[in-house]
Amino acid sequence: MTDEPADDQELALWLHVQAGEFDRAYAVATRLLIMSADPVQRGRVEAVLGLMMQRVGLMADSRDQFARAAVLVEGSPPDLALVLAFGSLSSVLGGDLDRAEREALEADRLGAEHGVEIAVRQARTTLAAVHLGRGQLEAALALATDATAYGNDGVGQAEYRSTAHVLLAMALAELDRMEEAHVAIARGVAIAEEEGDTGQLAWYLASQAMLHFIDGHWAEARDEAARSIEHADRTGALAARPLAWGISACMEGLRGNVTTARTLIELARSHRLGPGAGLGEEWVALAAAASTDDAGERYDALRDAWFRLRGMPSLLAWKVFAHPLVVLAMERGDRALAEVVSARVGAAAATAGTASARATAQCCAATVAGDPLALLARLDLLRTVGRPLPLAFGCVAAASTALRTEDRVAALQEAATVFHRLGATVWSAEVARLLVDAAAAGSPARPAAPSGPWHLLSPGETRAVRLAIQGLSNSRIAAELGTSPRTVQTQLASACRKCGVSGRVQLAGLFAGLS
Repeated sequence: MTDEPADDQELALWLHVQAGEFDRAYAVATRLLIMSADPVQRGRVEAVLGLMMQRVGLMADSRDQFARAAVLVEGSPPDLALVLAFGSLSSVLGGDLDRAEREALEADRLGAEHGVEIAVRQARTTLAAVHLGRGQLEAALALATDATAYGNDGVGQAEYRSTAHVLLAMALAELDRMEEAHVAIARGVAIAEEEGDTGQLAWYLASQAMLHFIDGHWAEARDEAARSIEHADRTGALAARPLAWGISACMEGLRGNVTTARTLIELARSHRLGPGAGLGEEWVALAAAASTDDAGERYDALRDAWFRLRGMPSLLAWKVFAHPLVVLAMERGDRALAEVVSARVGAAAATAGTASARATAQCCAATVAGDPLALLARLDLLRTVGRPLPLAFGCVAAASTALRTEDRVAALQEAATVFHRLGATVWSAEVARLLVDAAAAGSPARPAAPSGPWHLLSPGETRAVRLAIQGLSNSRIAAELGTSPRTVQTQLASACRKCGVSGRVQLAGLFAGLS
């Protein structure tokens, strides 16, 4: 190392960062800062340190580091273009979209004037992120497409090319073009893996997990989130962990694995990198909402998720939880918050113009207006956009306000189908309970003798079914009966088979007297 020319050491520094070898990178950077008398070279090294801070989630420190680097390289426009281009992404990630835009535009100008193509492409990648954060989706798509079109495979090119593909995927997802989004993000991950850009891989995988969670492919999402956390722990690229932990915990909570979900939430909360936490924290809050059956705790968690999006709006996130938040706000008498959320969602939908955004906004508005027929009608648009969880929550909300029993039952049965496909057992159990209530409310007086073919069931199956149709999860049934969740699962599966139904929701309908 001591005999290597400074330029070779600087190249090694860049390669270490790209590979996620931060300890080696820091050692090389420290040596260069001590030994180099060239302010421009020192500025480039300071910028690489800023890049590492960005990767570990220290966004404020990263922005300060890039600012120092910009002062040192001010006399070298090509180097300034690079510093501004890479620094602008830290501004985006820190939620300062205006600053990011100024830095990226200047980097684009300087890069074009001095032939620094990587600065131009990185700047346009940042501008795509800026437009995405503002909900200007077509502009984001155009810039991300432009950035991905550059085919140079030179040293360091994977650094922005992978990011450009991920941003392209996010723009496509916001535009409800999910199949194309998955292709784009898979390409970004492949570039990172093939070209050694593993320092960013944790973030790419977490983003990929988010897309799969949103469109209901939870097995893939679970695998990608786990891989993201593994890469983050191995490389030190910690910025991705809140998003990965949050998505994993959401799935575990919704599937009834509450202990696992709460462990993941605690990991996220105990490893925060500052008082403002970091990217993906809204998903940690959503996981907290998914992991409790207390309406007050759920409401607080959803409010937390909403407030965490103030700095940099995320359309993908609010489409998941804005309507459930409005529903709970109205139920708890917090009309002011419900109206604020609905208004902001409506404004964002007007900017985005997509079906998923409009569907969310319309469901929120119908809930605030207290119009059950409008809410039922708005579900038609929500059915077209490939976001199963918001659809299921929308059906539950519609059922709670529908005037006719048949509308309530139909909405709940649709929700049950979605929750069953996702494996969201907690909500499957809740919908089963609501179906029983809806049937009881809509049925004429009848003898107290229970309906349904109880004679087909064994005593153990009978006890398990009685508790299941009350809405209890398998773990709670097991606790009540002094047995194991696996035994309960076997008993309910046997009961379904004997009764000719496919799940606990149909079982509940059968024993509530529904066909």
